[in-house]
Amino acid sequence: RSKPVHHTELPLVTRVTDSLKSAHETAARLRKTGAQVVIVEEPVERGVSAFCADHPAQLAARTCTSCSAAICPGCMVTANGRALCAQCLEKEEAKTRSTRRRQLFLLLVFVAFLYKVWGHLKQDHEQVSGVAPITVGIIQFAPKADLGANIIRQLNQGPIEDDQGRTLRALAPWLNAEYTRYTGNKDRRFRVETRGPFSVDLNPPRLHQDGDSWFTAMFRAWRYPQYFRNLAADNGVPIDTYTVKVYVMYGGTQFDMASHSRGSRKGRVAMVFVSIDETNPAYALTTMVHEVGHALGASDTYDPVNARAVHPQGFVEPFANPLYPQRFAEMMAVDIPLSPTLEKEVSALSEVRVGHQAAAEMGWIDVE
Repeated sequence: RSKPVHHTELPLVTRVTDSLKSAHETAARLRKTGAQVVIVEEPVERGVSAFCADHPAQLAARTCTSCSAAICPGCMVTANGRALCAQCLEKEEAKTRSTRRRQLFLLLVFVAFLYKVWGHLKQDHEQVSGVAPITVGIIQFAPKADLGANIIRQLNQGPIEDDQGRTLRALAPWLNAEYTRYTGNKDRRFRVETRGPFSVDLNPPRLHQDGDSWFTAMFRAWRYPQYFRNLAADNGVPIDTYTVKVYVMYGGTQFDMASHSRGSRKGRVAMVFVSIDETNPAYALTTMVHEVGHALGASDTYDPVNARAVHPQGFVEPFANPLYPQRFAEMMAVDIPLSPTLEKEVSALSEVRVGHQAAAEMGWIDVE
């Protein structure tokens, strides 16, 4: 009490400050002198206990950021530096575990989906690149008022023996003859089944619209063939039994409805538009085999600017001398080149041949 005390006898020096930064700076200076320094934080809110809610013997350092309970430095160590009490930490960890389980489940589902897709793509590739039969389904739709149109009758009710190729019955023999010409395989590789025409007032969704985002464009590209797939199913067509699905839509009076036709390797699907006013059934058939070529992997061999065949890809006899006039139209170029600036429509499917590039892209011959 009255005894003088030397500073070396003092066991403890306490400094109180409301600045954590100042406390750490002072502690750093003292530690350099060899002192042992402990920083203890008191609760920052009034009415909060000075002792930890989970460890009553420990002074509280902070309050839990989730429930405002008093916590000690040990709680923060357990929570990896976060200001969380034991209960809130357990809730967060349980939530994290649940999220990870969901993520793992979604990952497994996604892997299973990829495996399924890979298996489908592998099966699809083997089917069109091997020697297994390729079945082509021709599913026809027409408005009720147009069912009796001349072009529909010509394509569906022509002569039984169609040697020239002006009816739908000529598609399978033509495809098989071209396949044999390149491969030497005389087996009937292609089988064509014609269904319809079904009476349907077509109202397909739009395939493209200005200003579409990439996601919207992808959704439209999926929904468009799905519309026709559903129409086929509604009319009892077993669409999944066909390797290539060709939806033929009759209607309209535009001069060249065929220009709206599309074929895609993805899904092995083709949409073919035929004008009611079409007078040349061979042109409609050529459009069909052209889009079937797209569905099997062949690309266009005509110039998109002037629509004329590109040499040599779009020529059946690219090294003929003289080059013009050509005898045949190339399947992916559609018309017969007569001169560098003039072409004509085919009058029969027998005037159409598969070119070398298309044959290679469809896997009938090697690229070399």
